[in-house]
Amino acid sequence: MHWRSIGLVLLLILSPASALQAHEAHRNNEPDPVAQSNEHNVADAGMPSMQSGDMLDSHAEHAHKAATDKGFDLIDFLGRLHPMAVHFPIALFLVAALAELIMIINPTAGVGSSVRFLVWIGAAGGIVAAILGWLAGGIRMSDRSEILGLHRWTGTGIAITGILLAFLSSAPANSGKRTVFRVGLAAVAFAILFQGYWGAEMSLGPNHMGM
Repeated sequence: MHWRSIGLVLLLILSPASALQAHEAHRNNEPDPVAQSNEHNVADAGMPSMQSGDMLDSHAEHAHKAATDKGFDLIDFLGRLHPMAVHFPIALFLVAALAELIMIINPTAGVGSSVRFLVWIGAAGGIVAAILGWLAGGIRMSDRSEILGLHRWTGTGIAITGILLAFLSSAPANSGKRTVFRVGLAAVAFAILFQGYWGAEMSLGPNHMGM
């Protein structure tokens, strides 16, 4: 068996069915599962409806078959690395925000250099994660999926803001630029919470937290 085929098989084995299904749906610009389900219900009025679990299984099987039938796709492969890549900027920006808070409370804590390091590496990781996210969701300016649209543009905004924060991270503690930096870093940390929720909403399904 060719090494590419072996790699694809391993990727399919290691990838959860729901994540694979979501990836294929995003690349194909499909609407959110709830909206899609409503469309099917209107179209199939008066006919026995398929259970939601059966629909998910059917879509997952279709996604697996589509991924198996086609050859190796570099863009598709890179897009599948997005969920792994996002964890680094998330962790780095959140820890940077915590370190900055410590510096506000105790200016003599000596964490300024740590904040700069975390923000610069977080910004670099954010750029990579955003690029992989665009490859995963398909390169287009609008999405039929509202969740994907929110996730796409919030992630893009975080990446752009991260670059600006990196250049502001060396500003003196009591300067106006430092205040702008702190407000921006707090905004990024806050946006990351929503970004993580929307990402899980796409991969695990609507209302994945049961709220």
